[in-house]
Amino acid sequence: MTTSNASYLGRMPALAISQGLISLRWVLLVILLALTGCATQQIGHDFDATKITQFKPNQTTMDEVIATLGQPMERETESDGSVRLHYQWVKGKGDVSDYIPVVSLFKTGTSTDGKDAFLYFDRAGRYVRAETNEMHTSS
Repeated sequence: MTTSNASYLGRMPALAISQGLISLRWVLLVILLALTGCATQQIGHDFDATKITQFKPNQTTMDEVIATLGQPMERETESDGSVRLHYQWVKGKGDVSDYIPVVSLFKTGTSTDGKDAFLYFDRAGRYVRAETNEMHTSS
């Protein structure tokens, strides 16, 4: 019986250490969340979507569009040589309570803004058309 107790007691420090590490991880997680408190996250770069209406089909070049809006988030070339530029910007704001289950269901004060634009060009690099979308949500 002594051997059994000794082996149990021999495992106790390892168990206490691992529990201590788990507790330390939780403390560090809480501190990290507190430091990022009213954090704002952003994807892409903001662009002036109103300038898209200035582009003239079959006249405005892809280089002119990029000079006006900046570099796109994505550039995709189709098999026929046509090109699609994708501009996207999303900005979200929240706080620590967003990470707490149940509490986040009832909280207010978060917001998300975003713009999305797909610009299409023929294989000569001339602007053809655009599809745009903007969103704003808040709670």
